[in-house]
Amino acid sequence: MTSGAPRAAGPSAATPESYFWPLVCLAAVILPQVLVPSRLRLGPPSAVPIIEGTVLLVLLALAARRGPVPRGARPLVLSLFGLLILANTAEAARLVVVVLRGHPEGGSAPTVTQLLVAATILLSTNVVTFGLMYWQLDGGGPAGRLARPEPYPDFQFPQTGSEGLSPPGWQPVFADHLYVSYTNLVAFSPADAQPLTVRAKGLMTVQSLISVGVLVVVLARVINVLPS
Repeated sequence: MTSGAPRAAGPSAATPESYFWPLVCLAAVILPQVLVPSRLRLGPPSAVPIIEGTVLLVLLALAARRGPVPRGARPLVLSLFGLLILANTAEAARLVVVVLRGHPEGGSAPTVTQLLVAATILLSTNVVTFGLMYWQLDGGGPAGRLARPEPYPDFQFPQTGSEGLSPPGWQPVFADHLYVSYTNLVAFSPADAQPLTVRAKGLMTVQSLISVGVLVVVLARVINVLPS
């Protein structure tokens, strides 16, 4: 990966993908957590955007280096993305507890607006954080997918399973993994690419559990709060 402009989806290039779009997406889900007034949302606690902002800064530092980021930095990147998932999972659990309890500790019952804003922020973060993890994990990450011989992939995309659906040498890019994350959240199952490894299946299961818990509990509460 380099710090230049992102390459388009298509045949693999000589260098891995840029971190430009992954960083833009991560910044896009952090900003609402900071900018949306507290009266309109239920958290997350300040620790969550602080963790996410720290991860963003570290990734920016890695991407700003001249030339591609060393493959030796991949364990660090995976750890950072894992930290993002843990923070998002903890916030999802907190939101479910708050909704089931009926009010935040020491506060009043949440309004419909607060519930919907909190769920939207959380689910958007869910899509991006898991998309980042899929992107970095699949087939050795952006750099690993360009290796020869290629490592075994974690996801089977339609373009790699059938000839004539893509140019020769096609490899998935961040947008493909982000879409896998989105479809897994809304469908609670793989809809675009099939997970091939235990780790990919485990991550998709965790992501689906988070989205199911948030959607079921929050929507049930919203329906209960709305006037009949």
